[in-house]
Amino acid sequence: MEHTPPSHGSMRRRLMHWLSGMSLLPLAGGLLAQAPGRSVTPLRTTPEDDLGPFYPPDWGGDIDADLTRLNTATTRAEGQHLQLGGVVRDTNGHPVADAAVEIWQADSGGRYRHPGVDPRTRDAGFQGYGRTMTDADGRYIFLTIMPGKYGSRPPHIHFRVAQPGRAEFVTQMYFRGNNREGNGFAPPEREALTVDLVPEDQSRPGGTLSARFDLVLAAR
Repeated sequence: MEHTPPSHGSMRRRLMHWLSGMSLLPLAGGLLAQAPGRSVTPLRTTPEDDLGPFYPPDWGGDIDADLTRLNTATTRAEGQHLQLGGVVRDTNGHPVADAAVEIWQADSGGRYRHPGVDPRTRDAGFQGYGRTMTDADGRYIFLTIMPGKYGSRPPHIHFRVAQPGRAEFVTQMYFRGNNREGNGFAPPEREALTVDLVPEDQSRPGGTLSARFDLVLAAR
């Protein structure tokens, strides 16, 4: 019997349900309990990074939050699936709602979906980049794959957050145990950009991993 893949809408609802069930991980800086006459300790902002050379020049077409299937491809993306989500807050602890969260990354072979990369070398089933909006609680969610290494760089995923009236925020996310450059160097701020991988679904070959990456932006 032929399997019909879930719609993007049902996929997003399922992923948001997964995110809402995750226990909140501590954010850098933390929040002190509110007490009479005592102010809340501000959260530390997530370290920023450059936009990089592979930011997608064209955000038309298929740019939803499921990067594992491209609507023009006949096969799904190669590589291990990764459920990636988190919460966007400001330094006062307030959720950043209705913000556009964009990610872009290399495929499992270390190739970006970008005009500067030969399309014959890329995974034709991998969307390469995606965009979603934070909900009222600042939550976002993507389904993607574990990126391959690009040159001497460790596997990473680029993030951009944009909201009217707020300066754009750009950073990169790395993975625990594999977050150093080819020469062994890692800047001090990289620890705050590194996530732990958790097995999520072992029902499919290779299983599915999950990771949570919370973002803290400067308060307006």
